[in-house]
Order: sequence, then structure tokens, then C-alpha cells
Amino acid sequence: MTKKQLYIIVGVILIIALGFLLAFYFISQPGTKTGTETTNPFANFFPFGKTTNPVTTGTTETTGTTETGTGEIPTGVTGEKIFPLLREVTEKPTAGLFSYNKQDKTYVEYAEKDSGNVYEVKMEDMKASRISNSLITRVSEAFFGNDGKSIVLRYVKTNSDSITSFALDLSNSIRELSSRTATTTEKVDIASLPSGKFLASDISDMKVSSNSKSAFYLTRTGDFNNRTAVGSVFDFQKNTSSDVFLSPFSEWLPVSFDGTTALLQTKPSQNVPGFLYSFTLKTGNLQKIIGEIPGLTALPSLDNQKILYSMSTRSGVSLFMYDRKTSATISVPLQTLPEKCVWKKDNVSLYCGVPKTFTGGVYPDGWYQGTISFTDNIWKIDAATGKTNAIFVPSSVTPIPLDITNPTLSPNEDFLFFINKRDSSLWAFDLLNGESE
Repeated sequence: MTKKQLYIIVGVILIIALGFLLAFYFISQPGTKTGTETTNPFANFFPFGKTTNPVTTGTTETTGTTETGTGEIPTGVTGEKIFPLLREVTEKPTAGLFSYNKQDKTYVEYAEKDSGNVYEVKMEDMKASRISNSLITRVSEAFFGNDGKSIVLRYVKTNSDSITSFALDLSNSIRELSSRTATTTEKVDIASLPSGKFLASDISDMKVSSNSKSAFYLTRTGDFNNRTAVGSVFDFQKNTSSDVFLSPFSEWLPVSFDGTTALLQTKPSQNVPGFLYSFTLKTGNLQKIIGEIPGLTALPSLDNQKILYSMSTRSGVSLFMYDRKTSATISVPLQTLPEKCVWKKDNVSLYCGVPKTFTGGVYPDGWYQGTISFTDNIWKIDAATGKTNAIFVPSSVTPIPLDITNPTLSPNEDFLFFINKRDSSLWAFDLLNGESE
């Protein structure tokens, strides 16, 4: 090879290398933008320089909605917020809840277990507002009364196992505390509490009336070998209590109260025959409704005429519907506990959390004690026929297993609220849209 040929070959290689360097330089420049798409003058010639999808800023395009990617609620094409059928109202442990309407909008109130603070959430936009700063910690239960304007907070005193019940007026609790500063969060200073009333010590159980004006609660007197049950009624509006019931049998559980009649069942256990009684406040009459049922748990309809109840069996529980007018009992082909259900105002239908499976165990004892947990779906029951209908499968939208308890319907019955027993978080299911699907 001559020197001339060598020079030619080297020159061609240098020219080609320079060409690649120039091409790489132009391709790597940002180029121009058209709308949300980034273009490059060399894109048509070099495929690796061309964008295959539009480049968007902070959003992910979906059919009909735009996800912000910041945890915000999606909005539709017209700007309205789109809520999922099942939504977590709060992940903080919840002691109790109450739903009401205000200006034709659905609200839910809830009390936090850790702080005792009360919040209200407007379901239309899921905005939460604090309406009480109670300064009470370690709240185990909360019962709302007086149309959500009052609350009974039940908590365990520091360095004590006794349960204290404090009735609080929510209408002025923040105003009264606005000028005060809590000295500690570990204990309750009575002087720092807003105006209210301490109820009897060691109340075992409580049931708020269906009109929310009063509550029936039970206490026990005497020593272990000579206990007596005392039933009392607390008037939320008058802020007064009066004793109405006395029984030598102390293991009662109130399951229904309409202001004039309380339905009381014996505390359930798998190996103990259970009974359900009706107690009339005016006459003092105690009448048996059903009995001799192992592990009986019951949920009366709002008019107290139909009773959904469960019976402990070797395989779990069996569910039944009893009609007090006809004395007829029908079997309901579902395995669940009445505590997972709530009656509609028509006294015909119920919504229930129904476990996917019942594993071996002692029912209802294991569930009460927390040694057994369920993963529930939402079902509807027709009390007249016993027919059932599956409404919703929560696992289709959330990986969180839901063990439904404290189910509550909104006044318009457009939302089903409940607490997840696994972590006490508060949830809402959109019945208006979810049931029709």
C-alpha cells in the first residue's frame, strides 16, 4: 500500500468519526416543544432521538380522569372530584362514629382513640375539621348522642384499670379550651376538661337510643359473689342520669334502645345458652323473646320486631331471622355475626360484613377477644325472605383486609360507614353508586 492510499483511508475514517460526533451533539440538544411533546430536528433521521409518547409534567393521563401523582383526589374532565366507592376516612384508630346531614350534605363524626379529639368529615369533598379538643387520651370507646352534639368518651385512667365515662358537649368544647394549654398528654387534669359530666364508674356497656336523645347503660354493684346489675338512662339534653333497671343477674348486654324499651341479651359465649329479653322502662316488665341458643348474639330491627341472631356451631356460626309478630324463624344462608350488620330504616333489609371464610376456632369468643380476625365482603339481606345478595368485594380495590365492625348508615342511606377491627381505621362505602353496579 502506498503512502497516498494510506492517507486517503485515514482521512475517510476521520471524516466519518467527525460526522458521528456532530450527529450526537445535535441529537443531545433539548430541541423545541410543541404542546406537551418534545421534538428534535434529527428525530426523523435517528429513531433513538424520537419520543414515542408525549412527555407530561406531573400527571398521568387516564380515560376521563387525571391522576396528579401527589395523593390528591382525581378529577373528571369537567373538574369535579371523583371518589372511589370504598374510601378510608381516617387511618388513625377510631373509638366511635356518628353520621348526620347538614345543609343536605352527608357528614361523619369520629373520635380518635389516642387523643380523644373529635373530627367531622364532609363526604362530598372528604374535608375534615376538628370540632373538639378533649384532652382525654387512651379512649377505648366513644358514643355520640343528641344528633352528634354530645359524646360520651370512655377511657382508662392512668395507672388504673377502671373505666371512666365522661359526657362532653361538643357544641362549645373547642371554645372553652381555646385559652387553655394542656400540661401533659399522659393524664387528664379534671380542671382542664371542658364542661361535661362524669357518669357512673365502671360502666360495663352502653347503648345510645335510636333517636340519639338518651343512652341506656349498665353498671354492677356488690362483690364478686353477690353482684347486681343496675341499668340507668342518661339524658344527653338534660345532662342527667336515672336508674331504671335492677337485676340479680349481672351479665347483661344492651343490644337495642329506643328511649322506652331496651333489649338485653346475656353476654355471649360458645358454650353458654344465650337469651334475649325486652325491658319496658315504664312498667319495669322483663319479657323473654328467644332463648336457649348457644353463643347467642342478636341485632334487633329499628322497630324491635325482627331479630337477626347467630348461633355457635362446630363449624363456626349459623345465622337466623326471627319475626316477633309471627313467631316465625327462617335460616339466612350466610356465616357472619350480627355485630357486623346494620338495619335499614325500612326494617326489611340489612347490610352486613360477611367473612370470606370461617376458620376453626371458638365463636364469637375468639373474635371478641381479638384472637381471630376476618376478611369481609359486603352483603345485603332481605329479612322477609332470607335471601342474600353480594354487594361489594373490598379486596378488588384495596389490599387492606377489612374486618367490619360498628357498621352505621348515613341518614339518607347513601353511605355505609364502619370501623376496621384490625386497626380501628374508619372507612366509608358509597352505597348510592356501589350497590347499583
